[in-house]
Order: sequence, then structure tokens, then C-alpha cells
Amino acid sequence: MSIYSIALLTWWLGVLEGVKAISFDVDDTLWDFDSIMQSALSAVVEELNLRGLNLDFRITVDSLDVTWQNLRDHQKGQITDLVQLRKDSITAALKQIGITDRLLTTELTDLYFRVRHENNLPFEDVLPALNVLKEHFTLGTLTNGNTRPASLGIDGIFDFQVLSVEHGGMEKPDPRIFQIAVDEAGCQPNELLHVGDHLEYDVLGALRSGVRSAWVNRRAVHPSINVTPDIEVATIQELADLHLRNLAN
Repeated sequence: MSIYSIALLTWWLGVLEGVKAISFDVDDTLWDFDSIMQSALSAVVEELNLRGLNLDFRITVDSLDVTWQNLRDHQKGQITDLVQLRKDSITAALKQIGITDRLLTTELTDLYFRVRHENNLPFEDVLPALNVLKEHFTLGTLTNGNTRPASLGIDGIFDFQVLSVEHGGMEKPDPRIFQIAVDEAGCQPNELLHVGDHLEYDVLGALRSGVRSAWVNRRAVHPSINVTPDIEVATIQELADLHLRNLAN
């Protein structure tokens, strides 16, 4: 575990008191979704280049991502099919360079997901830490994405799974989706600790819902918004270590 001040460590240990359940964000918390997504988008761009269809190189990894983000933002709170959203974003990107070939869109979408799913692995610290926490807490997932623990090989650990796409697109930081997680966990809001990498979706959403929060800051980035998590850790293992230290006190 990283070296923290005694006062901060004491505070974090206190936060864990009374916690009965822990919900985890999935993408970029339990596995490196961003890097794999970038690799999958790179494969799409490379395929377009190989086919000689991206002659002015207007389609890039960044432009594909921006197109997806724009579509996602437009449909925020209503998204129930993230596979279709990815396909629609590729369709929109191709249309920008004058290509409306539906078969090509399907092939590129399939390529994207093939590359993405070939590399589904949790971060190295995740499984050992979850095995420790499983012995003492009800564990679940709460995600705006569509990655299930089964695809990461860690499905047997969780007691519940809450996916935004299965609740009409209602997503974090909406307090209603956190209440669903609380209900699934069978506890009170202040007895649930939500763990995630996103300050707005995970930390702010939890705090507004009366749920305790743990920010997983794997890349040691500076906060992008003015919100303070109850706990900050660099890995899930650090959270497990905090719990073990709590037990020893």
C-alpha cells in the first residue's frame, strides 16, 4: 500500500466502518477498457486504410471516439443497446467521408468488437483483492457500460450486477441507479461503498445518493471536478489492504 498520512489513513479506515456491501464500476476500474477500446478503434482505422477508403486520413481513432461521444451525449439517459450505438457511430463517421456502405459498417463493427473481446482481462490486482473482499462483503457491479464480469473471467465473485442498459438507459450519476444497487445489495445507502474511476459518474453520483465512495485513481491524475471521495486508492488491492488493516485494529 502507498504511504499515507496517519490522519488520512485513520479517516479512510473509519469510512469502511459499517459498510456491508461494495459495488464496483467495471470499465477502467476492473479492467483497462480505454486502452483496449483504443486498440479496437485502431484496427478499424487500419482496415479502412488497407482498403484504400480513408484517402485523406480524416477518420482517425480520435475522430471515431468523438463521433461516438457525440452520439452518446445526444442519447444520454436513454441508451439500451451499446453495440448498436457503436455501429451507429461508425456509420456516422463513414458518412462524413461519403461512404454509406451498410455491409462495410457491419464488417467494421464486427472487427471492433472482435478486437475488444480478444483482450478482456482484469487488472492484475483485481482478482486477488476481490477474493479478499468477497469474504466480508456483498459484492456487485454498477456500470454505465455493457461489460459483464463473466467476460473478464470473474463472474463467480459478484452477488449482483446492475447495468444501465437494463434499466432503460438510466445511468450514473443518477441517484436512481444507485438506489437500484442499494436494493440489490440488500442494505441501506450509507452501508454501500461504491468504487469507481470516474469522479462525476462514480464519486459524485455516490455522494449525491447517500452512498460512500472510493475513487480508483490508477493513473494518479489530478481531480477534474471539485468533488472529494471518501477514499482514494490507486488499485483495488489497496482497498482490500485497507479492509485487512481495519480488521487488525
